[in-house]
Amino acid sequence: MVVANNLARHGVDVTLYSDHLHDMRNWFPGFRIEPALRPPQAPAELARHDIVLHAYESDVVGDHPRCWVMDRWPTYRQVKPMVDIQLEICRECLGLPDPLTRENGLVPPVDAGGDKVRNRVVIHPTASDRQKQWLPRRFRELAQVLHGQGYEPCFVVEPNERAEWAWVEKQGFPLVSYAALDDLARWLTKAGVFVGNDSGIAHLASNLGVPAVSLAMRPRIARRWAPGWAPSLAITPPPVMPGRWLRELSWKYLLSVRKVERAVEALRRRVMNTPLAFGADFAGGPPAPLGRPANTPASTMLSTITDRLPGPHQPTP
Repeated sequence: MVVANNLARHGVDVTLYSDHLHDMRNWFPGFRIEPALRPPQAPAELARHDIVLHAYESDVVGDHPRCWVMDRWPTYRQVKPMVDIQLEICRECLGLPDPLTRENGLVPPVDAGGDKVRNRVVIHPTASDRQKQWLPRRFRELAQVLHGQGYEPCFVVEPNERAEWAWVEKQGFPLVSYAALDDLARWLTKAGVFVGNDSGIAHLASNLGVPAVSLAMRPRIARRWAPGWAPSLAITPPPVMPGRWLRELSWKYLLSVRKVERAVEALRRRVMNTPLAFGADFAGGPPAPLGRPANTPASTMLSTITDRLPGPHQPTP
């Protein structure tokens, strides 16, 4: 969405295809967002577009003569925060001139407000890959420690994960499930801080202005996938195991509750005097409306991008 937002601001007509984004389309005013394409409909739908841009090979659906995958480009594979990588894609690969923005166009709907519960810690203990999940008992211990410090821990999981985590309520902590990202986002906006595995929910929380502590297997992952908007910390276990394979197997045993609890406290201290979760009420306004810069026709900008970008199977120049 950082790339899409900058393209749109420079006059390019952008259409997004994503089930997740379509669920949150009211949070991205000014964008044309459609459900994800399925193979039967993809060829006819994509034929309407001059360029089709994907993040990864696995995202590609259908066939298009100018289909580009960012993960093929060295710029996209750097070990640096993903928001910074997205900006470099805009500048170096797409040739977009300044000014560029780190914002992705998200604007909370007017009915999504409400008072923050400043001591509420939202704990998201699951991930798409179980290898990326910290130990459940350590999430429980973390919640107990934070509760003793005056926080209000709440767990959030997907509806189909609820039965596996039913023990959370027996421990006295709320267990929340939302089938729709729109509903989850509305609830997250009221949180004081977020703690969870390396996952998309951490990025959503950060995008909503909620400081986030993200737990990662390895330093390279932590650096690349740390939430990139609100103040955040991506923490990893001590590097005592040699080799990537051993580190990915052992990280959940080596990352201590104490280290995560200290990260929450460090983040609280960092933001307590800022217009975010633990500080004063948010005083910012929505980002500037979409629109192309003066004297830069969309056709000219699109031509520039087309000339700069490589073909489907070539590396970035």
